[in-house]
Amino acid sequence: MGKKGGKGGKKGRKTMAKSIFVPAPPDVPAKPAFNRSLPLYSFDLVVTRLEVTGVALTDPRKLVVKVSFGDNDLSLTASRTNVSAFKPDASMIFQSVPMELSTKLQENGIAFEVVYDEIMIGKGKAALPKRLTNNVGWNMKEFNYTSTCSLATVEKPDIQIGALEFLCKLFIKCSDYARKGETCKNLDRNISPNDIVFVIGKSANSPTDCDGCKGVLEAEARKEQQKDYSISQDPRCGY
Repeated sequence: MGKKGGKGGKKGRKTMAKSIFVPAPPDVPAKPAFNRSLPLYSFDLVVTRLEVTGVALTDPRKLVVKVSFGDNDLSLTASRTNVSAFKPDASMIFQSVPMELSTKLQENGIAFEVVYDEIMIGKGKAALPKRLTNNVGWNMKEFNYTSTCSLATVEKPDIQIGALEFLCKLFIKCSDYARKGETCKNLDRNISPNDIVFVIGKSANSPTDCDGCKGVLEAEARKEQQKDYSISQDPRCGY
């Protein structure tokens, strides 16, 4: 009887071991909702040349250039400093009210902070021309802009200690968030060259429905297949 009781006790302990409470994994925070009434901007910037007096920037791994653009912050490491081309898939995507963004860019321009080995060695601000800042709405065209920004220290903001030259681009990105039944505004001006090989013709006057801006070229191709192409002489040409 004693042995049976002992076995029964062991079985009871095994049952308790199997019923250990395992907490549920924490909920993953949901992504911010996309505001379909605001433009979705894509901004990118590279530093094409950087010069700072009195500091030897010998280790690129310790160099960071912090950029502020319309209340958005961007940190550039060695791969985007002292280069002449944009890095693929490195753009900063953000939403903003066009008039508010225009005002912020006119007032603040683009601000820079040069940090080396976790120490800020220089800062500066570059103004943007009004022909660019006034054109940041739904109908804007993509622009590329290059300029030079003087750098100074916090202690002596009037004394220049260096300069950086930068290249930036801004455009409205529509392909990621268009939904079925919606239209992609200015599609022919906003298609990225990386997404297509070639485009023949011009988009129709009436907007084309698209889902994520996909299938637009296929729809146009189906329309072209229904046309009977022929070569005829225009009487206005005079030959």
